[in-house]
Amino acid sequence: SSGINAEWPLRPGKKTTMETYFDAGHLSVYVTQKTEIILGALQLDECIKETIRSPKVQQLIDEKVDEVFQTPEGLVLGVMVDKDRVKEAVIPSLENVGEDIVPIVSDLVRNNENLTEENLRAQVDKLISSNIVEMEPNYVVGVVKRMVANELVWVIIWGNIFGGILGVALELVVVLKD
Repeated sequence: SSGINAEWPLRPGKKTTMETYFDAGHLSVYVTQKTEIILGALQLDECIKETIRSPKVQQLIDEKVDEVFQTPEGLVLGVMVDKDRVKEAVIPSLENVGEDIVPIVSDLVRNNENLTEENLRAQVDKLISSNIVEMEPNYVVGVVKRMVANELVWVIIWGNIFGGILGVALELVVVLKD
């Protein structure tokens, strides 16, 4: 490490970014809109059905039905009903419950305390800060140069113009003095 604090030149940029792009009203509206888009894209009802039909969940259903049939009540039930038929009957019931769960899960996502504006701003701030801390000094120099490049061009142009005018004026003073 060269002893250069890579974070200090970027703090104003971070502050401006946070205030401009992650201000209170904008972030809240953005998150609400994106949450609805994501919930729609997830197609939770289909995801739940696919999950219930997956081999892993099928195995879990088999195990749980087997557990039930090993209880005293299950032994009585086993005399009247075939275990495989129970397994077959459970799956559509679970799928129907899955459809009923979708609005509940959607509301939980919408009202998740981790999706508050304050928490999201804190997460974005952490992300920006961690990226800034990890930057190499040469990279920071490049970022700062890119941030001020347009302004520096005009400083150079106007500096040349004023320098030229002053140079001509001084030369005129020297020539006229002689």
